[in-house]
Amino acid sequence: MRARALLVGLLLALLAATASAAPQQTVNPGQLTVGVALPSEGFQVGVVRGSEVLYAQGLEIDLARAIALRLDLDRTALLQSRFDRLFSAGPKPWDVAIAQITITPARKRTVDFTRPYMSVDQGVLAAQTLAKVPRSLAGLRQLQLCALAKSTGADVAQGKIAPTKRVLLVGNVETLMLNLQTGRCQAVVYDAPALGTLKDRAERRYGPFVGVIKTGEKYGIALPRGGGLRAQVDQALAGLIADGTVERLERKWLTAHLEELRVLR
Repeated sequence: MRARALLVGLLLALLAATASAAPQQTVNPGQLTVGVALPSEGFQVGVVRGSEVLYAQGLEIDLARAIALRLDLDRTALLQSRFDRLFSAGPKPWDVAIAQITITPARKRTVDFTRPYMSVDQGVLAAQTLAKVPRSLAGLRQLQLCALAKSTGADVAQGKIAPTKRVLLVGNVETLMLNLQTGRCQAVVYDAPALGTLKDRAERRYGPFVGVIKTGEKYGIALPRGGGLRAQVDQALAGLIADGTVERLERKWLTAHLEELRVLR
């Protein structure tokens, strides 16, 4: 009888340990649903139909799948969204959002964040039609600048650069780069690693990379505020940083050598 009671106790302890290790309930059981905002070269590009992502690849896509594996989830599903909706207030149809989302005090009021997985600065890429490439922030002030709406690039363009012409804000990166390519913008302000990789892979489509503006911002994974997954996702991310996975993904997907670029002051 005593042996039986001991066996029952061990079984209960094992079940409790298994329950504590398993991830909290996700939107769809057995699946990590990830909010994304394609395209952004090097980070996430692919084929989208409505909110459905048919195919995707990039640093953040690989990172999302690696986190799902760490959480013992069999599947990863991607949901396309407008960038600013990934960190806006309200219920979310996804478990986590990964899309070069800079951690800021304002965004922390509407979503939860993991620890950072990358530290970046803003970059400035010029149009092919720009006759004289500026070499300072003062030189940028006379240009027609474009940025992604509600992004840190928009904040830098409007605040730190403070151009004489109103900054043209657009809703997605695809439109942002099309405006640069067609000359509607003389330069764009956007995350430096993505701009640098884009320039490397489509060199003739754009003008020169003007330089970087030091911001020291940090990307984090966003989660619905007050949800139960944050601690487990954060632990999974910590493991991927510690074992070198995130660094390997950076080397695989991001081709620009940003340390060689001019720092704009």
